[in-house]
Amino acid sequence: MNLVFTVPLLLFAFPSHAEPGTVVLRNGRTIEAESVDVSEQSLRLIDDNRESVYGWHDISEVRGTAQGEAAEYMPIAETAWRGLSRLERGDRVAAEPALEVAFFEVGQGVGLTAAAVSKGLLECRVARGALALAVEPFLYVILNDTAGELPDGFDPKLRLCDSLPPIWGTQAGLSAMVTEISANEFSAWQSSERASQLAQLYATAAIHEISGRAPVPSFQPADEGVRLILEIVVSRVGSDSEREESRSQLAARLNLDIPDWQRAWIHASLGLSLLIEQDDRSSRLGVVQLLHVPSKYGDTQPYLAGVCLSRAALQLESMGRRDAALKLARTFQREFGRHDAGDMPGMEQLMQGEQGDSQNSRSDQEGV
Repeated sequence: MNLVFTVPLLLFAFPSHAEPGTVVLRNGRTIEAESVDVSEQSLRLIDDNRESVYGWHDISEVRGTAQGEAAEYMPIAETAWRGLSRLERGDRVAAEPALEVAFFEVGQGVGLTAAAVSKGLLECRVARGALALAVEPFLYVILNDTAGELPDGFDPKLRLCDSLPPIWGTQAGLSAMVTEISANEFSAWQSSERASQLAQLYATAAIHEISGRAPVPSFQPADEGVRLILEIVVSRVGSDSEREESRSQLAARLNLDIPDWQRAWIHASLGLSLLIEQDDRSSRLGVVQLLHVPSKYGDTQPYLAGVCLSRAALQLESMGRRDAALKLARTFQREFGRHDAGDMPGMEQLMQGEQGDSQNSRSDQEGV
């Protein structure tokens, strides 16, 4: 988690208010710095005519002349370090509360501390399936991706988090997410075209999930990763012709040499898009596309697999194929029982349907 940059000394680049001091790093190293420059995101040190920059999560103590100015940031330095160190030990449950505090203090910005904290919080929220809550830290990871050093869980080519499709199993948390990332006309992302476009697309997908309609953003995608997200979103949000065109674009991707996470996202997107068309043929094809995900990618894309399985079950129920719907509902309950897609309207009743049918049948027999 350590992030540090070292560059040759440029005396004219340093502010005049920098002070000498002793800096103790979390790894135990002590630096007798000729100059310590304090900012919200980092400490810039001059040591032996070299400049080094450390995020606050790497700082254990600052002594000497610079101590007073650094004191303001030491509590959040402790919180960020605690959360990140717990995450390194694999304890995401204990890490998330500390990282959440650090994120709201210094994570919503650009700098070494924000980069580390947003990466850590993203990992925690994705791991527990809180994908609506994961969007904002994901966007801050993108905003801080100035050196191309994305964390594990990101595709190196498309630079997307491969566990965070713009698809959700429930509306819970979506309204709050949209409010946060779209505040002041997406002003938080203005310094990065890529982050701004992704914010608009994730917000559009969420609004459509909530209300059933949303305007399609109009822009030229910044790169291929944004283009994929645009195709996925338009396949559900666009007009009849736009949805059809996006489905064609997505289907063409399946003929390419692409990783499994992309295939899972595409099958899910095709399935959800086809269900919108509402004719019987499209509905059947949509269910087939959805079932590709749990059958082939359930181990690597468990959240998306649960969403697809629940949507397929509900669609079969609406088509009058109750036995097939109940079978999928049983599978969902067995394999994804704690998934938030179980809260979708009608899903809980469907999971209880077989038991309810049996009870009704016994009641009818007793009545006879």
